[in-house]
Amino acid sequence: MPIKERPIIFSTESVRAIPDGRKTQTRRVKNPQPLSYCGFKYGIDEDGEWYELHHYNPQHPMVERIYPAKKICPFGVPGDRLWVREKWQMFVLDEISYRADRSIYDTNRWCSPLFMPRKFSRLTLEVTDVRCERLLSISAKDSLAEGYEAIGKYINEWDRLNAKRGFGWDTNPWVWVIEFKRVEKEEGGDAL
Repeated sequence: MPIKERPIIFSTESVRAIPDGRKTQTRRVKNPQPLSYCGFKYGIDEDGEWYELHHYNPQHPMVERIYPAKKICPFGVPGDRLWVREKWQMFVLDEISYRADRSIYDTNRWCSPLFMPRKFSRLTLEVTDVRCERLLSISAKDSLAEGYEAIGKYINEWDRLNAKRGFGWDTNPWVWVIEFKRVEKEEGGDAL
């Protein structure tokens, strides 16, 4: 099966943490979120499987598997690759500047990562694992893998990026957890 490549946007702070190995994991909001309505509850178990829980008898709930969530992750499956989109600028003759390489106080206008073409991406990641879990399931070890020494800093960054979309820390949304490793580039060439 051929390797698939997909774009993924990272914040400037995350881009700075990837090359030195401080960031090897990312969490992205599962969309749509599992719903609970009309006596049924939908969720995702630890194996990444959707399930429907019928509440007819609370002592013996009936569980029905819906489909494997892990196989439908929009960020791919282990072995697939992600090319990183980040804030950037283009000058004459395709000369590129990246926000992550500049001072915190740099006030230049930067292009949105959303519009970065593949040819300007300088980071390629290989997906090593994918799972679904609730956001508040994050451990101290996971926080480190996200590039944050303190969970409080991770919470602040999560809310900065997601609270305005209705997925703040306090809502405890279902998230995709994507683990990855950086694909090193061959000398004078593209990523391996």
